[in-house]
Amino acid sequence: MWKWPDVSRPRSETGSAVGLRIGEVAALTGVTPRTLRYYEELGLISPDSRDTPAQGRRYSQEEIERVRRIKEMQEFLGVGLFEIRDTLQAEDRLLGLRAAYRRTSSPSAQAALLKEAVQLVERQLRQIDERLERLAALRVELEERRSRHLQRLEELSAEMAHKESRPG
Repeated sequence: MWKWPDVSRPRSETGSAVGLRIGEVAALTGVTPRTLRYYEELGLISPDSRDTPAQGRRYSQEEIERVRRIKEMQEFLGVGLFEIRDTLQAEDRLLGLRAAYRRTSSPSAQAALLKEAVQLVERQLRQIDERLERLAALRVELEERRSRHLQRLEELSAEMAHKESRPG
């Protein structure tokens, strides 16, 4: 899978990363600032907090990667934003479960975390299966349509050949 180049984030005087402004992220990811705001409204992304309104939104490397993931899911997979939101929420939860698993040494707690992770992954697999079924049905419909068109084309070709062969 193609990867976007790494982004060097500006640093404050203390050396901490301050993130990129909305215009910079828009240019870098190929989406508009309005799209980024819409993603924020839908809960798809959460820019880092800002100290003052004049400073504007600041986006971390993780948020930039998330924007790229959203764009990839939309463009290459044809997934809608609400489905993307569900997927990202599940992925976020899985990351949280992984962190909780690593923090505990209790087998019963780890088992409970793994059970929840399995349920989340199974839900994602069901969603993929449903999408594949819809795509397969669409493919069958299109193949049937193509077949009808080809059949009619053959009929028209035969009619034209018959008319051309008859003396005028």
